[in-house]
Amino acid sequence: MSRDVTAVTQKGNEFYSKVRYFGWAASAAMFAGGVFLAASPGGGGEPLINRSMVGGLISVAVAWLSWVLTYRPRVFLLSESITVRNWFTESVIPYGCIARVRTSGGLTLELKDGYAVRVCVVGKSPLGELSGYPSAKKIKRSILPFLAGAEMVPGGAVREKISLSLKVPVIVAGLHGACYFALKYLFHVA
Repeated sequence: MSRDVTAVTQKGNEFYSKVRYFGWAASAAMFAGGVFLAASPGGGGEPLINRSMVGGLISVAVAWLSWVLTYRPRVFLLSESITVRNWFTESVIPYGCIARVRTSGGLTLELKDGYAVRVCVVGKSPLGELSGYPSAKKIKRSILPFLAGAEMVPGGAVREKISLSLKVPVIVAGLHGACYFALKYLFHVA
Protein backbone atom coordinates (compact mmCIF):
# COMPACT_ATOMS: atom_id res chain seq x y z
CA MET A 1 0.00 0.00 0.00
CA SER A 2 1.52 3.33 -1.02
CA ARG A 3 1.03 6.49 1.00
CA ASP A 4 0.60 9.94 -0.40
CA VAL A 5 3.40 11.86 1.30
CA THR A 6 2.99 15.05 -0.65
CA ALA A 7 2.11 18.47 0.71
CA VAL A 8 -0.74 18.96 -1.78
CA THR A 9 -4.22 17.55 -2.08
CA GLN A 10 -5.79 16.82 -5.44
CA LYS A 11 -9.53 17.14 -5.85
CA GLY A 12 -10.40 16.45 -9.48
CA ASN A 13 -8.17 18.78 -11.49
CA GLU A 14 -7.57 21.18 -8.59
CA PHE A 15 -4.48 21.11 -6.37
CA TYR A 16 -4.16 22.92 -3.05
CA SER A 17 -1.99 22.82 0.04
CA LYS A 18 -2.66 20.31 2.81
CA VAL A 19 -1.96 23.04 5.37
CA ARG A 20 -4.76 25.22 4.00
CA TYR A 21 -6.80 24.77 7.18
CA PHE A 22 -3.99 26.45 9.09
CA GLY A 23 -5.23 29.65 7.44
CA TRP A 24 -8.73 29.06 8.80
CA ALA A 25 -7.42 28.15 12.25
CA ALA A 26 -5.07 31.15 12.39
CA SER A 27 -7.88 33.46 11.25
CA ALA A 28 -10.18 32.14 14.00
CA ALA A 29 -7.42 32.31 16.62
CA MET A 30 -6.49 35.86 15.67
CA PHE A 31 -10.15 36.92 15.80
CA ALA A 32 -10.40 35.44 19.31
CA GLY A 33 -7.13 37.14 20.29
CA GLY A 34 -8.40 40.48 19.01
CA VAL A 35 -11.66 40.13 20.92
CA PHE A 36 -9.67 39.25 24.05
CA LEU A 37 -7.55 42.39 23.61
CA ALA A 38 -10.68 44.48 23.21
CA ALA A 39 -12.62 42.95 26.11
CA SER A 40 -9.85 42.86 28.72
CA PRO A 41 -9.28 46.20 30.39
CA GLY A 42 -5.63 47.10 30.30
CA GLY A 43 -3.61 48.46 33.19
CA GLY A 44 -3.60 51.90 31.58
CA GLY A 45 -7.40 52.20 31.50
CA GLU A 46 -7.55 52.52 27.71
CA PRO A 47 -11.07 53.09 26.38
CA LEU A 48 -12.86 50.21 24.65
CA ILE A 49 -12.60 51.86 21.23
CA ASN A 50 -8.78 51.99 21.45
CA ARG A 51 -8.52 48.39 22.62
CA SER A 52 -10.94 47.31 19.89
CA MET A 53 -9.01 49.14 17.18
CA VAL A 54 -5.67 47.62 18.23
CA GLY A 55 -7.11 44.11 18.65
CA GLY A 56 -9.03 44.40 15.38
CA LEU A 57 -6.09 45.65 13.32
CA ILE A 58 -3.74 42.98 14.65
CA SER A 59 -6.21 40.16 14.06
CA VAL A 60 -7.21 41.40 10.58
CA ALA A 61 -3.57 41.66 9.49
CA VAL A 62 -2.47 38.26 10.80
CA ALA A 63 -5.68 36.49 9.73
CA TRP A 64 -5.39 37.85 6.19
CA LEU A 65 -1.70 37.00 5.95
CA SER A 66 -2.23 33.42 7.14
CA TRP A 67 -5.16 33.05 4.73
CA VAL A 68 -3.16 34.36 1.76
CA LEU A 69 -0.11 32.19 2.51
CA THR A 70 -1.88 28.89 3.21
CA TYR A 71 -5.41 28.75 1.80
CA ARG A 72 -5.29 30.87 -1.33
CA PRO A 73 -2.57 29.22 -3.49
CA ARG A 74 -4.11 26.71 -5.92
CA VAL A 75 -3.60 25.18 -9.33
CA PHE A 76 -6.56 24.42 -11.61
CA LEU A 77 -6.07 22.21 -14.68
CA LEU A 78 -8.73 23.15 -17.21
CA SER A 79 -9.27 21.71 -20.68
CA GLU A 80 -7.41 24.48 -22.57
CA SER A 81 -5.32 26.17 -19.88
CA ILE A 82 -3.88 25.98 -16.40
CA THR A 83 -4.87 28.56 -13.81
CA VAL A 84 -2.25 29.32 -11.18
CA ARG A 85 -3.48 31.26 -8.16
CA ASN A 86 -0.53 32.52 -6.16
CA TRP A 87 -0.52 34.76 -3.10
CA PHE A 88 -1.30 38.02 -4.89
CA THR A 89 -1.66 37.10 -8.57
CA GLU A 90 -3.69 34.79 -10.76
CA SER A 91 -2.32 33.55 -14.10
CA VAL A 92 -4.24 31.76 -16.84
CA ILE A 93 -1.74 29.96 -19.07
CA PRO A 94 -2.79 28.12 -22.24
CA TYR A 95 -1.05 24.73 -22.41
CA GLY A 96 0.43 25.66 -25.79
CA CYS A 97 2.41 28.47 -24.12
CA ILE A 98 4.21 26.10 -21.72
CA ALA A 99 7.65 24.95 -22.85
CA ARG A 100 8.64 22.98 -19.76
CA VAL A 101 7.49 22.10 -16.25
CA ARG A 102 10.39 22.26 -13.80
CA THR A 103 10.24 20.60 -10.38
CA SER A 104 13.63 21.53 -8.92
CA GLY A 105 13.27 24.23 -6.29
CA GLY A 106 9.48 23.95 -6.21
CA LEU A 107 7.14 24.00 -9.21
CA THR A 108 7.87 26.39 -12.07
CA LEU A 109 6.21 26.64 -15.47
CA GLU A 110 8.69 27.80 -18.09
CA LEU A 111 6.94 29.47 -21.00
CA LYS A 112 7.92 29.50 -24.65
CA ASP A 113 8.51 33.26 -24.54
CA GLY A 114 11.21 32.77 -21.87
CA TYR A 115 9.08 33.90 -18.96
CA ALA A 116 8.64 31.60 -15.94
CA VAL A 117 5.68 31.33 -13.58
CA ARG A 118 6.45 30.03 -10.08
CA VAL A 119 3.62 28.08 -8.49
CA CYS A 120 3.31 29.04 -4.80
CA VAL A 121 1.27 25.98 -3.81
CA VAL A 122 4.59 24.08 -4.06
CA GLY A 123 7.31 26.50 -3.09
CA LYS A 124 11.00 26.05 -2.43
CA SER A 125 11.70 24.48 0.95
CA PRO A 126 14.46 22.55 2.76
CA LEU A 127 12.10 19.60 3.26
CA GLY A 128 11.22 19.65 -0.43
CA GLU A 129 14.91 19.67 -1.32
CA LEU A 130 15.57 16.63 0.88
CA SER A 131 12.59 14.66 -0.42
CA GLY A 132 12.95 15.59 -4.10
CA TYR A 133 9.79 17.72 -4.29
CA PRO A 134 7.18 14.94 -4.52
CA SER A 135 4.36 17.52 -4.52
CA ALA A 136 5.77 19.29 -7.56
CA LYS A 137 6.24 15.96 -9.32
CA LYS A 138 2.65 14.95 -8.56
CA ILE A 139 1.31 18.13 -10.16
CA LYS A 140 3.74 17.78 -13.09
CA ARG A 141 2.47 14.24 -13.77
CA SER A 142 -1.05 15.64 -13.97
CA ILE A 143 -0.05 18.50 -16.29
CA LEU A 144 1.95 16.41 -18.80
CA PRO A 145 -1.07 14.74 -20.48
CA PHE A 146 -2.54 18.19 -21.16
CA LEU A 147 0.76 19.34 -22.69
CA ALA A 148 1.11 16.30 -24.97
CA GLY A 149 -1.26 17.53 -27.66
CA ALA A 150 -1.18 21.24 -26.89
CA GLU A 151 -0.32 23.63 -29.68
CA MET A 152 0.26 27.34 -29.62
CA VAL A 153 -3.13 28.83 -30.48
CA PRO A 154 -3.23 32.23 -32.23
CA GLY A 155 -4.28 34.78 -29.64
CA GLY A 156 -3.64 32.28 -26.85
CA ALA A 157 -1.63 34.51 -24.58
CA VAL A 158 -0.92 34.26 -20.89
CA ARG A 159 -3.28 36.40 -18.83
CA GLU A 160 -1.93 37.54 -15.49
CA LYS A 161 -3.69 39.84 -13.07
CA ILE A 162 -3.30 41.13 -9.54
CA SER A 163 -5.77 39.24 -7.43
CA LEU A 164 -6.16 40.23 -3.79
CA SER A 165 -8.59 38.22 -1.75
CA LEU A 166 -10.14 40.74 0.60
CA LYS A 167 -12.98 38.53 1.89
CA VAL A 168 -11.16 37.50 5.05
CA PRO A 169 -10.15 41.01 6.25
CA VAL A 170 -13.65 42.33 5.57
CA ILE A 171 -15.28 39.43 7.45
CA VAL A 172 -12.87 39.66 10.41
CA ALA A 173 -13.24 43.46 10.58
CA GLY A 174 -17.04 43.11 10.44
CA LEU A 175 -17.00 40.55 13.24
CA HIS A 176 -14.80 42.85 15.32
CA GLY A 177 -17.24 45.70 14.70
CA ALA A 178 -20.14 43.49 15.85
CA CYS A 179 -18.16 42.48 18.96
CA TYR A 180 -17.37 46.12 19.73
CA PHE A 181 -21.04 47.10 19.54
CA ALA A 182 -22.06 44.08 21.65
CA LEU A 183 -19.45 44.88 24.30
CA LYS A 184 -20.26 48.59 24.31
CA TYR A 185 -24.07 48.58 24.12
CA LEU A 186 -25.18 45.16 25.39
CA PHE A 187 -22.58 44.43 28.06
CA HIS A 188 -21.66 48.08 28.79
CA VAL A 189 -17.91 47.46 28.83
CA ALA A 190 -15.98 50.70 29.13
